[in-house]
This record gives sequence, C-alpha cells and structure tokens, in this order.
Amino acid sequence: MSRACQSRSRLISLGKIVGAHGLKGALKIGAAAAPEVFLAVAEVDINGDRYAVIAAEPRKNQLLLRLEGIATRDQVEQLVGREIRGESSRFPPLPEGEYYWFQLEGLPVRHAESGELLGKLTEIISTPAHDVYVVHKGERELLLPAVEEVIIEINLDEGVIKALPPEGLLEIYAD
Repeated sequence: MSRACQSRSRLISLGKIVGAHGLKGALKIGAAAAPEVFLAVAEVDINGDRYAVIAAEPRKNQLLLRLEGIATRDQVEQLVGREIRGESSRFPPLPEGEYYWFQLEGLPVRHAESGELLGKLTEIISTPAHDVYVVHKGERELLLPAVEEVIIEINLDEGVIKALPPEGLLEIYAD
C-alpha cells in the first residue's frame, strides 16, 4: 500500500444509530468511534445524505451525536438502524504505533523471520486483554494475539504486517 493509496479517502463505519435521546434530535450511536473522531471528520454520511457534526459526547457505552439538519425525535427515529460513516482522510492522526482498524484489515501478514505469507488480516476481535487478529489463508484461519511479542511490525507504507507466532501455534493451525 503506497502513501497515495493510503491517502485516498473512503467512507468508514463510525457506528449504528440505535435510538433517539430527548426530543431535540440527538442520536444515540452504538459501538461508536470516539467522540474526537466524529468531531474531526466534521461531516457524516447516513444513507448517502451528509450532515455536519455539531456535538459528540460519550454516554453509557454509547455516543450522543447532534447533527445539523436533524432537530426532532421523529427525524432520528426514521434513521434508527442505519449506519453512520465518515471520510477516512479526515480521521485524526493517532500516536505512533497506534492504528485504526480500517488501516490494518486486508493487509497481508507475513512471518517475521521466514517471510512466509501467513494470510490476510480479515477481522480484529477486541478482548479485555488485547485485540486478536484473525488471519485467513484459503480455508485456514489463524488467530494471533495483537501483542508486541507477536506482532513485530506494522508497515503501512509497504502494506504489510510482520508477525512472529508463538512456538507451536502454526502447527496447531496446519492444513
């Protein structure tokens, strides 16, 4: 993946509208991105319609979102169940060594020592201890703990993840 490819913008899911909050058009967003992401993208897409972000704040495992042009509970209720998306190019930069999931999903995962292709990162599972990378190669699925002892390098410029699976793990997942 080159920088040019990386800089191309695309719509990324920020969460799903799960309900209305109050009477003045606040949206409850479930499994949402951080409020800072909503504020940074400044504009969101809901079913092809664009709305400017007025405010975003966390609230009990959800996020409350106020959008320009949505001012009533009835308007929100018509949008319940819809995905809310933002332009990837507008996401705020992360500290070095941190990545958005959309930057990693789809990247090839190679063995850090042999260079062997282990597969493609298809999913990231969040757990209380650490994320788990789901890597697929054909029908084979490999689960890698996303810890620095296993995920040796993430190089977005080259478009690759280098991993050093724990001893014996590859044998367990052998074809």
